[in-house]
Amino acid sequence: MSFSSENFFDSLQGAIAYLPVTFKLTIYTFVISLFIGGTIAIIRNYKVPMISQFLAWFVTIYNGLPLMVALVIYNLLFMTNYDNVARFFHISKTISEINPVIVGYFSLILSSSCSYSETIRGALQSIEQVQYEAGYAIGLSKLQTLYRIILPQLVPVAIPGLINNLVGTIKGTNLVSAIGILEIMGGALTPCALSYSYLEGYLAAALVYWLFSFVLETLAKQIEVRSTKFRRQIV
Repeated sequence: MSFSSENFFDSLQGAIAYLPVTFKLTIYTFVISLFIGGTIAIIRNYKVPMISQFLAWFVTIYNGLPLMVALVIYNLLFMTNYDNVARFFHISKTISEINPVIVGYFSLILSSSCSYSETIRGALQSIEQVQYEAGYAIGLSKLQTLYRIILPQLVPVAIPGLINNLVGTIKGTNLVSAIGILEIMGGALTPCALSYSYLEGYLAAALVYWLFSFVLETLAKQIEVRSTKFRRQIV
């Protein structure tokens, strides 16, 4: 199989053209999943009756579900049940007019939230119980102790794991092409349909994904460095 630089640059242009789609999928998923995952981790850390047990069961089960399988299942469920939902909410749009990005976001956020919750929960468990007791001893409530004492110590501990989660989210975005969403991978492979040579398309997609991940990792590491000022100093 010969390598064509012309096909490679065509695929590279196609990948770059759809970079904003991957960027939005990544950032929105990261922000929303971080909030949901953090909430799950806090509930489980404080052992809220019944809710924490249910979330522990849900996270354990869902982490065993591959993202590709989840995407296909949600997409099929959405397509087969959309008419009933549309009639219930008096929505006039047909399935063909609905953006599949909604299903993509739902799948990515649900999967990422479970992963992020485990990372944050691990960071919470690394903080000694005496830190909580110190907050309660000076009259702070559980919420005030969490906000003023625990979270500042949590940030530098959790960031390395969250960086890995972010990279995993970037890699996961290429799977949404299975339900018809064009992003970096889809944009890179589109020109390959004319040449029937897909090596250049995959190489172009790999390059753009790597550069995108490198930029976000670099920014995240800068945040990690700045967050060390919150780290508790042990004398």
